[in-house]
Amino acid sequence: MELISRFLSWLFLPLFAPIFALAIALYLETYQPGIWQNGNIYLLRPDHKDILLYLFIALSAVFPVLTILFFRLNGAVTSIFMDNRRERILPAIFVNGSAITLYVLLLKLDPHGYLPPAIYGLVLGSCIAVLLCTLITFRWKISLHSAGMGILTGFVFVYYNSMSVYPFWILPAALIVSGLVMSARIYLKAHSFAELFGGYALGTIVVGVATWFYMH
Repeated sequence: MELISRFLSWLFLPLFAPIFALAIALYLETYQPGIWQNGNIYLLRPDHKDILLYLFIALSAVFPVLTILFFRLNGAVTSIFMDNRRERILPAIFVNGSAITLYVLLLKLDPHGYLPPAIYGLVLGSCIAVLLCTLITFRWKISLHSAGMGILTGFVFVYYNSMSVYPFWILPAALIVSGLVMSARIYLKAHSFAELFGGYALGTIVVGVATWFYMH
């Protein structure tokens, strides 16, 4: 059980949540009302999909992970999971910077707003969620894994509920996977129930509201 819990903790690192959310929207076939379907991420050109995914991977995962590994090698953090609340602050600053950079870069690359609005909702919502988690961490050990799963859940529920046709299984799947990840963190004694549900609620609400705002 411990091995499975650690595997889930690695597979669903909080940094990967926006990437998973985007990949689902990019490649899971969906349709929405309206002739142009300009809000449908699935209908983006294949080359645009690749560029978006590479940008998300680079700035949401690769750069932040390299930064955390650097701090780990220098002894600033004792674990890549940053289970110690005080050790999270410095790496979190770099993660926040990377998230903001991704948002600004998308605005620069898409000055006329051709990208589906939900993408901006996902990026900005993730930025705000990460920033709030960083501020809360000064006083309380909120669960970053749960916040990551909340980001995924909030986006999936709001985005797909605006589509007229989509695989319904993605909604319960998001909840089930979130439950498994949070159960793994409980099993590893990394967090209390309050820390887990606090993180999940924050991620879900912030990204859900941001995605809804951009899509309406």
